[in-house]
Amino acid sequence: MSKNAFWVAVIIVAAIVGALLGPTLAQSLSPGAMLIFSIVTLVAIVGLIAWSLSANKSGIKAGPEALADARAMRVPDGKARIYVTRRGFVAALQGMNIVLDDSARAQIKSGQMLMADVAPGTHRLHAAMAKGIMAHAGAMEIEVAAGDVVVVDAMFEMSALKGDAKLTRLDGAKARENVHATKLVLWEVAPD
Repeated sequence: MSKNAFWVAVIIVAAIVGALLGPTLAQSLSPGAMLIFSIVTLVAIVGLIAWSLSANKSGIKAGPEALADARAMRVPDGKARIYVTRRGFVAALQGMNIVLDDSARAQIKSGQMLMADVAPGTHRLHAAMAKGIMAHAGAMEIEVAAGDVVVVDAMFEMSALKGDAKLTRLDGAKARENVHATKLVLWEVAPD
């Protein structure tokens, strides 16, 4: 059984148990106790959401010329171009911190991308959720030659108790689709 299938089965069993025992539990509590339980549960959920978004940074969106240049996917002479795109709905509003070559830093949310024109050679990319106590970071090395265009999809894969930042190199139509479907955000600390 795969990891995802296991957690889907656990969720289904929990839903069935909750549906069977929930009404009995609700009837056994007084209306005042039920109101307190509901308020505490709502406050806990809102608090968890606020905490998970508290490390978000508002990135600077690139202007129309920079976005047009990014979507053209043309590389300056003697350089290679690396894109980091983020799409999807899992933890979409939570920022993902991206580091390129231990120097360039930025944060993106779903629907955003970063672009870096780099020298040919090997480059290291690192991605981690801005708030993720139990989330594992993702990392990859990218080998590029002059004129290369590399598109990396940064996503957050969630399981029941933890998640992982995943970096996947995209090719062809999927790479172009991701670049055209996302908005360009500028680096907080620009690549060398």
